[in-house]
Amino acid sequence: MWDKYIKNQSIRNMEIQTIKICINCVSVLLHILSLITAIYCFFLIIHRWSFKRHHRQRVSINSITPFDDSITLLLFGNTYFILILYSTTWLSILIHTISGDFSIFESILYLKDSINCRVRIGLIYFLTSAFYHSYLLQVLRCFFKVVFHSTLNEKKLLYLPLNHMCTYILLILITWLISILILIPAVTIFDVFSYFPEQHHCMISFTNIPGFTYAILSAYIIPVVFIIYIYSRLIVFIHYTYKSNIISRATREIIIVKRILTICFILTFSGSETIFFLFQFIITDRIHPLVDRIHELGIAITAVIVTLGFAYLNAFFKSLSMRSSI
Repeated sequence: MWDKYIKNQSIRNMEIQTIKICINCVSVLLHILSLITAIYCFFLIIHRWSFKRHHRQRVSINSITPFDDSITLLLFGNTYFILILYSTTWLSILIHTISGDFSIFESILYLKDSINCRVRIGLIYFLTSAFYHSYLLQVLRCFFKVVFHSTLNEKKLLYLPLNHMCTYILLILITWLISILILIPAVTIFDVFSYFPEQHHCMISFTNIPGFTYAILSAYIIPVVFIIYIYSRLIVFIHYTYKSNIISRATREIIIVKRILTICFILTFSGSETIFFLFQFIITDRIHPLVDRIHELGIAITAVIVTLGFAYLNAFFKSLSMRSSI
């Protein structure tokens, strides 16, 4: 009886290990797809920027085409640069998992707890925060262009004009600094990063409820709440404009509204799997043996959805490859 139990348990463990390996391989493929898409979009942005500078195009702030706006291209470039680093870092992490699963590259890769291990997951945390802040800047730019439609050149932020490139370069630097600052308590106060032997790399532990809650709030929930709030203000403004019978202006900007709900859904969905597993642990006080791999698969799926979704919504594959005739 006991031998049969041991045999069944051994078979079950082998099945679980096989499933883990399959899930990990799918995660790698998805991150590769996300990385290729992000690189493609990033170089399209550089191409468009170079084309605009070469022809010295000066486009009116009334334009609703983001690719005719150098500041919007800068903000897009910041977002896709972050996505490139994000996917690259995750691939580095998953390579350690594959190496541990198949017992390869052990002489090259250190598969135990180390400073490099914690730096990699810390970089993921930093890039996650930087991504949401980068999109927050895109939302602010959209808000400023719509609300301050006729006075954009006169309005100032941080004593700099709202329609000036230097203003947004400074804002990008500030958001990167904020992402670094919120990383410090995660490392020092909450100690959110732990080494997982079965994963062969470091992760944010579900069992560290205070630390995990801080990580989710600071890197994901708070930026998304701000983004949704600004979008809601934008919808109210456009609705008021439309009610005021300024049809031409409202019609130009109505494209923004059509994308708002989709974008908000993508941003909200992007952290849903993490929150789900957090609540699952709080309620049951148990963690499924596949939870870490499923969590990483969810992150990989989210990375693809975010990268392809934003590229599609912002018409990268259509508009950036076309030369403007302006």
